[in-house]
Amino acid sequence: MIINKKMLRILSLVLVFILCIGVFTGCTAGCHKDDDDDINEENRDDLITHEMDFDLFMEEIFADWVTADALSLNYFLSDPESRNIERPEVSFGEVITPELIEESIQETREIAERLNTFNYNELRYDQQIVYDIIERNIELYMILEREENFSYYTGYIRPLIGFQVQLPVLLAEFNFYTAADIERYLLLLGDTKRYFDDIIEFERERSKRGFFMSDANVNSVCEQIESFLENREDNLLITVFNDRIDDYEGLSAEEREDFKERNKELVLENVLAAYDTLLGAIQELKGVGVHAGGLAELPGGAEFAHARLRLRVGTDKSPQQLKTLYEEWLNNTFMSIMEALYGNPVIFEKYSEETIGLISDGTPKVYISELQQHIYKDFPPIGNTGLEVLEVHESLQDHMSPAFYLAPAIDRFNENVVYINPSSVKNDNLFMFTVLAHESYPGHMYQTVYFLQQKPHPVRVSLSNSGYSEGWATYAEMSSYYFALDDPAEAGFMWEFRFYDMLIQGYIDLGVNVLGWSFEDVVRTLETFNIHSMEVAQSFYDRVTGIPLNSIMYSVGFIEFMELLAYAEDKMGSDFSLLEFHRFFLDFGSAPFSIIESYLTENIENGQLNSQRPAA
Repeated sequence: MIINKKMLRILSLVLVFILCIGVFTGCTAGCHKDDDDDINEENRDDLITHEMDFDLFMEEIFADWVTADALSLNYFLSDPESRNIERPEVSFGEVITPELIEESIQETREIAERLNTFNYNELRYDQQIVYDIIERNIELYMILEREENFSYYTGYIRPLIGFQVQLPVLLAEFNFYTAADIERYLLLLGDTKRYFDDIIEFERERSKRGFFMSDANVNSVCEQIESFLENREDNLLITVFNDRIDDYEGLSAEEREDFKERNKELVLENVLAAYDTLLGAIQELKGVGVHAGGLAELPGGAEFAHARLRLRVGTDKSPQQLKTLYEEWLNNTFMSIMEALYGNPVIFEKYSEETIGLISDGTPKVYISELQQHIYKDFPPIGNTGLEVLEVHESLQDHMSPAFYLAPAIDRFNENVVYINPSSVKNDNLFMFTVLAHESYPGHMYQTVYFLQQKPHPVRVSLSNSGYSEGWATYAEMSSYYFALDDPAEAGFMWEFRFYDMLIQGYIDLGVNVLGWSFEDVVRTLETFNIHSMEVAQSFYDRVTGIPLNSIMYSVGFIEFMELLAYAEDKMGSDFSLLEFHRFFLDFGSAPFSIIESYLTENIENGQLNSQRPAA
């Protein structure tokens, strides 16, 4: 799980509408694709000018996106001035309002109209990929921006991955590139109460419209906030900041003490006060304007959910195709588990004695070193890069994922952080090993650093989708079972067992949020998997209604990746190289799977996998 790139979209959700393109007027973005003018010396200068204009267009899109708020800018760029990007006012940005929605729609129209001025065939290869991604996003945002209510179907405050959960970690990891960044950080703390007040107004408006969280999800959110508010004087935003200031070179003793005092006052009187206010507001809204079901039950919700799913996951499969896909994978995975369990006496014995999947004790540092040694046979190398593994603060452990990766600034991508949640991975060495593979090598960290080392235009980061990154990281997790365990049959069994659970979660997510399943449907579906506990069914239902479409990213992203892999193997036959396929996928970077497939097909027809070919 990557939290900053995805979570920061919440801070500037309306801006993302602008970037990913919403309403498009006149001719669609594909109008120029049929142009087939030959490029010769006479029009070479025009072609170069056209490419330069598109580069400028991409620069403007990226600059608008990255300057949406001070936190985004700090995480994406260490030195915005080097790209002639002006720093915004230090704030968390704006929260969605009806006025802002209308403003963003108008701005997306203008951007879309400008996109239509470019001749696709006169763009470079890398520009064509950007064009293709934006063209597809136009279609999706025409749906997502069609109704004002759609912007209120999902909120800022949610269990597990909501703004209130991730903000403390993002603030604790705010980059102090210079002493001026420390001042900016303190100014940002001072904006917390204002921003939370705006979020509260947004959530109240959601409640008025009848879209607020269920009571079960409210309880989960309140428990998380209450846990964070314990031990105020020793809050992580105080203790971590003090340690960082002590380690920051070039400050006098007086300056260090001044920073610490100012930070503590801001944390206690602004940040924690904002959480107090948020807690009271959420408790007040409990049971009022509640929508307890999935997105599909809302007006136009099924269409909205499918469009949002396509945007986030990068799949173009229909709801029915996705349903069939899940059912096939669930059936095949279950059969594989049963065949391994009852067809292999060693696996059956280990499973019966609860000794299956055991690996030697190791620290995260040791496991990461082992992963690095395993991947370079079939994965392209990356240069030396920094990676720090930290533990989730005790006050956040009960309500955070087992692990997550904090992606680095684009211009300082050798500084990477992975967080491990001790409460989730303790006493399970194999789980820790595979979680680290998902987050570090060859998962999120490896994929992110590899792509940034290719020096892509930064606009590609702003147009990324979670299905690509989570699909790759889930594939990395699968591969790590074979790295960790000597017996391939045991490794395959453990992975299938793990993935089966992911498939069930994703299937329920799809059913409730896209297909319109009720709680009773969930109960009946789980019974087909021999799960008869009402408590478990309620847990599944609360999760997918509290974090809609989240589970799908992992399973569908992985399946889409595996389909691309199988397609390449089938088409290339004996010429197929797993290393070169990995290189192609990683070089291409985050994009919808249908777009990746079209370029993959072109490469295979040309006789080689090469995602970095020059423009024709």
